[in-house]
Amino acid sequence: MNAVIRKAKKLSYADYEKIPPDLHRHEIIEGEEFMTPAPSPEHQTVVGSVFAVVRAHVTARKLGRVFVAPTDVKFSEHDVVQPDVLFIAAKRASIITEKNIQGAPDLVIEVASPSTAFLDRGHKLALYERCGVREYWIVEPAGRTVEIHEFGSPRRTRIYKEGQAFDSALLPGLTVKVGELFA
Repeated sequence: MNAVIRKAKKLSYADYEKIPPDLHRHEIIEGEEFMTPAPSPEHQTVVGSVFAVVRAHVTARKLGRVFVAPTDVKFSEHDVVQPDVLFIAAKRASIITEKNIQGAPDLVIEVASPSTAFLDRGHKLALYERCGVREYWIVEPAGRTVEIHEFGSPRRTRIYKEGQAFDSALLPGLTVKVGELFA
């Protein structure tokens, strides 16, 4: 007897909209649903610190808009995520709709946790690069590091530890002290 292989249905944005609200984050990448538990208070504290630093810089210089999760980013019918923090340059504000973000933010920041690290460094890293995100930060509270992926030319990855500071290639004039994100 031959085995029957059933391919799971590739989920779409319409399917995503039907997911009932709960205490989990639901995202769809390449038509596959990923669900993670509600973030910890430590995670949310770091998200708030990152958001405050980036938003203060962006607002003072009128560079664009900064959003914090949950904000839907729809890359395609089969790719919908909710990054922890994202920035959209003023000249690209047309991708901001009443319902969601339609296309690639300029900067995406994910705060890694034990339940999301595999997704942040795997599926999401590939998605963000493929879809045109220019800069992607992975903030790691456990290791107290910030990993920055620049997807332009040249493509590069930088890692900064507590006690160090870094500049954003995307946001001129922004210098971030890593330790301040975890204070």
